[in-house]
Amino acid sequence: MESIVLELQREAMSSESNVRELLRKSLVIARKLKIPDFEKWVNLELSGYRNHTDKAPEYREIHGTLQWFNQFRGWCPVVSEDPELMDIITNVKLFESISELEQLVIAESNNLVYQLTQHQQNLISSLGDGGIQEFRLLFGKNQAQRVIDTVKDIILDWTIKLEEDGILGEGITFSDKEKQEANRQNYTVNNFYGNTSGVQIQQHTQHSTQTQINEMDLEKVESFISNLNNNINQITELEANSQKVIEKEVKKITKQIKAKKPKHIVLKESINTIRNILEGVAGNFVAQALLYQISQIGL
Repeated sequence: MESIVLELQREAMSSESNVRELLRKSLVIARKLKIPDFEKWVNLELSGYRNHTDKAPEYREIHGTLQWFNQFRGWCPVVSEDPELMDIITNVKLFESISELEQLVIAESNNLVYQLTQHQQNLISSLGDGGIQEFRLLFGKNQAQRVIDTVKDIILDWTIKLEEDGILGEGITFSDKEKQEANRQNYTVNNFYGNTSGVQIQQHTQHSTQTQINEMDLEKVESFISNLNNNINQITELEANSQKVIEKEVKKITKQIKAKKPKHIVLKESINTIRNILEGVAGNFVAQALLYQISQIGL
């Protein structure tokens, strides 16, 4: 009876193989061998990351072209003189299941549409003059194909590692010795892929150079706080304690904005506290946009 591991390995090398079926077979192997990390990854690739956006891996990151809708000319590219802002907006992750991505790839068009959520569209609009309300991202379907190919490569590399460790199985059955060996090994998915996105986003850090001015723009502070209040629930990676700290600092800032003589030192300390927290979840679209807004305030 043929080894399920070698069978999967052979199928993963085929250009004709369906990646969804490869994942289903991988799920059988991972569960029987009790490899929970790999099993979780397989389930997420099968079902998608919409409910687990914080777990979407780097290889699912794509770069798109931002467009806005003109009622007379249709979709037009957004032109910006701020490359940092455009990086924040146009570098996103695909959360669709692997089967949905496979369906997108077989579409006739070479370009695919990444639908921005209403929160993301509102945030982009607020970062500009607020006049444009409808945006979308256009990206090449070769980027979706790259995600599919990376998943396939991970499965192939995993089966090779299983073979090297003497874990082959007989049919779909594994011996106790093979299960024990699987538990001894580290089959973390991160070990089977590097940073394949090819996208680099410069994040704000505590060591980055900030423009220093004597007076900060209170209108920009007020706009930042408004965006923060409207979008904080979209930062799903925030821990409850961190969110409470942010809410506390927002109250301090709001009080200072309303004061006749705002204390800039208090504003600066509160904004820096919020920035430090957001930097911890900078991979989140909303957090990135808020960090950009902070950089424009002038602390």
